[in-house]
Amino acid sequence: MDYLHNKKDLRLLRYLLSGEGVHVNVSELARDMDVHWATAKKKLETLYKKGLLNPPIYPFIQLYDEYPLLVLVRADMPRTQWVKEFYQNDSHIFAAFTCMEGLYNTFLIEFFESLEDYHSWRNDIVKENKIPSREERTPANADFFSNKLTFKYEPNSFIEQLEDEFEREGHVELGGEELDREFFHILNGVMKGEHIRTNHSYLARELGVNRKTVKRRIEKLLSHEIIDEPKCFFPKLLVPPSYNLIITMIEAIAERDQIKDYLKKDPNVPRAVETSTKRYNFLVFTAFRTVEDFFDWSERIRSEFPESIGAISKTILSSKMIHLINPSKVSLGFIEKRLKELSN
Repeated sequence: MDYLHNKKDLRLLRYLLSGEGVHVNVSELARDMDVHWATAKKKLETLYKKGLLNPPIYPFIQLYDEYPLLVLVRADMPRTQWVKEFYQNDSHIFAAFTCMEGLYNTFLIEFFESLEDYHSWRNDIVKENKIPSREERTPANADFFSNKLTFKYEPNSFIEQLEDEFEREGHVELGGEELDREFFHILNGVMKGEHIRTNHSYLARELGVNRKTVKRRIEKLLSHEIIDEPKCFFPKLLVPPSYNLIITMIEAIAERDQIKDYLKKDPNVPRAVETSTKRYNFLVFTAFRTVEDFFDWSERIRSEFPESIGAISKTILSSKMIHLINPSKVSLGFIEKRLKELSN
């Protein structure tokens, strides 16, 4: 499907990826919960307002093909407002954290089309004074990975763990808030894509086409795996509220396929990538409430594969050190860039 050369497809994607015209069907949710419509609406809005949940969007699963280069950067950056605005506005930066690693105070997660694209971007942001020149700071340390070697991408994998916790405890604590049965029922359902609806008539009016055309184009985008079915996600996508993101590198000495399968099933792993970086085979994004939970997890995987796990390295990115994680910014930036190229 050549959506890249079709302005109407790209404009439709802009709506779907931002969640415009996509909503939770509160009436359906209320019937499912056996509560009044106003009660279901109020509880859903409370989850949004407290920063525990984002409204639904269509995920752009084609992103890793369009931006196959993943760059993890340790940088020495001034903590000024204009630098923070650079993090917020630049469409290549998925996430930015404060870190404390030797000479570096910033950790960035970035996406690009190629090494050439990355180096061109680096030159441009210095020329445009978006970041200081190398003479004014320690040169950044960048590690490169292939998004095409991603073998697990399940941002909502944590919901399985939270379900188990709810069954044990009768409640779940998330982001400092205790969720009772009704709140958790809503969270659980919409993060699995239940009760999510698309307003095809609204999108048709906005795009200047008929409703059937919108419906047919969405079905085609889904069937070609450009997008996935709409869901609600955590505001920080890979990181539940108040959890710490821990970038983990694992050396598999043996049983590589078995370790890969283990990571695929692990609910603490929302994303995992094969690599050949130094001595490591796997780049794993993990998230835990506490650092102690991470150490327990690393001991479990060592116990599961006592002769096969070598080194495990970690970069701890605290929930209190987040400058930015914007789930849709990179995807929407790519769409805007493509629309501009077609217009030119």
